[in-house]
Amino acid sequence: MAITPAEIRHTPLRRGLFGYKRPDVDDMLDEVVDAYQELWQERVDLRDQIEDMQTEVKRVREMEDLLRRTLVSAEKNAADQKEAARKEAAQIIREAEQEAREIMGEAHHQRAAVWRDTQGIQQKGRELQARYRAFLQTAEAVLDEVDTSDEFDKRTDEHELFREEITLH
Repeated sequence: MAITPAEIRHTPLRRGLFGYKRPDVDDMLDEVVDAYQELWQERVDLRDQIEDMQTEVKRVREMEDLLRRTLVSAEKNAADQKEAARKEAAQIIREAEQEAREIMGEAHHQRAAVWRDTQGIQQKGRELQARYRAFLQTAEAVLDEVDTSDEFDKRTDEHELFREEITLH
């Protein structure tokens, strides 16, 4: 156990038969006490500094650990977000491709329907044209069979006008 400077200062020294020169010993003891007191105070100050430094080291280590955990968390979060964005982009592409296939399929169906409608309209046009020709031929045959009298000539003029009107349409 260490002796404090106060203990040295107040420790009584016993005297022997021949003793010692008290003023010289007291001066020497005062110097030892002063030197020892300086060392003792320096030791106390160094202990305080060590405690402060240990506290600071602990705080810095805690901060370093917090920064390390934050960095790891940020890296993980960035990787998770990157993966989520990649998955979302892949999903968007799949959905867009599916929608494009559906649109193309619908366009093909509509094109086929328009083609069928066009073919039907063309067929109906040919049928109407054939019916119209048949009607004209029948009307012409009927006109050819009609009597050639004066009244017939008047009617023929009317029929000719009618025929011209029909052919115009």
